[in-house]
Amino acid sequence: MIERLKMLKVRDVMSRKVIEVSANQAMGEAAQAFAASDVSSAPVTDDQGRCVGMLSATDYVKRDCPQCSEMRRHQLTRQGPDDGFTIESATDMVSSYMSTAVQSVSADESLLQAARAMCAAHIHHLPVLENDRPVGVISTMDIVAAMVTAIDELATQLMPRDC
Repeated sequence: MIERLKMLKVRDVMSRKVIEVSANQAMGEAAQAFAASDVSSAPVTDDQGRCVGMLSATDYVKRDCPQCSEMRRHQLTRQGPDDGFTIESATDMVSSYMSTAVQSVSADESLLQAARAMCAAHIHHLPVLENDRPVGVISTMDIVAAMVTAIDELATQLMPRDC
């Protein structure tokens, strides 16, 4: 069973149906996409389709928490790399609430590596990226399901057979 789990790759268990949200999308629209697709997180993409963040249900909790939202009322912005920063009021856009420190994996990484990355970062979803674009998402439930399947396979092998 352990050897089987060690051999599994992210591509073997990841969800290929990726629900993406735009950094420029309103939080309400993103919530509707979450509800319609029955997901609790999604990669956030820019206009070129590159992953620039992750939005999760936790970000909605932080947005609506008075103590947390106090910190996000203002943000630093600038028009271009050579322009100075200005302070603006935070909008209710995905870009104001998403996590920008994106942990990701490739489809060729081992399931064990993905699980370790999730544990280290205390996160439940990792976007699977190819050329900075989402091609899948792997969740803690995907990893648990792979473990259950491996244990069931082992139990089937060890069961005594009728003669």
